[in-house]
Amino acid sequence: MTPHSPTPPEPPKPPTPQPPRDGRPPATAVLAGLDAIGSWQEDLYRDLHAHQELSFQEDRTRAIIREHLTQFGFEVHELGGGIVGVLVNDDGPTVLFRADIDALPVTETTGLGYASTATSIDADGATVGVMHACGHDGHIACALGAARLLAAARDAWSGTYLALFQPAEEIGRGAAAMVDAGLVDAVPRPTSA
Repeated sequence: MTPHSPTPPEPPKPPTPQPPRDGRPPATAVLAGLDAIGSWQEDLYRDLHAHQELSFQEDRTRAIIREHLTQFGFEVHELGGGIVGVLVNDDGPTVLFRADIDALPVTETTGLGYASTATSIDADGATVGVMHACGHDGHIACALGAARLLAAARDAWSGTYLALFQPAEEIGRGAAAMVDAGLVDAVPRPTSA
């Protein structure tokens, strides 16, 4: 576990299977674990908001994501500064969900109790404030919540779920870095995103 980051929760117990509808369990079977998610997700969001990192400097953030995905049973791939969790659950479509993980060189003045006080050195060598002004902290918390729900409800769906966490979205170079590092060969090709 990285210093001062929330401990990843255990995946919730699988929900009681619901009667099939048209041969497939209803979506409520996947969402049955939703009540168990709230507090750890909020703690994670606040931690990520208070400890932010600029593009291609997302080391702490990536370590937190890796730990959660591993705990949830995902196969983890790190490439180009990003991270992808792969959860194979029998035959079916391959679905990709993408979340951005970098922050902006902005000094936070919100006054929140968990406001970012982080500073970093930007590409020009200047010390700058760092803030998730575009909500990437929320993207990460939501994406990890979805990963946990799907891992816990494998009896309710089939296919492959890809949880992709992209670095450097704010400078427009993170996706290309992941592709250049071999993303398309490292994980199954999505049929839906």
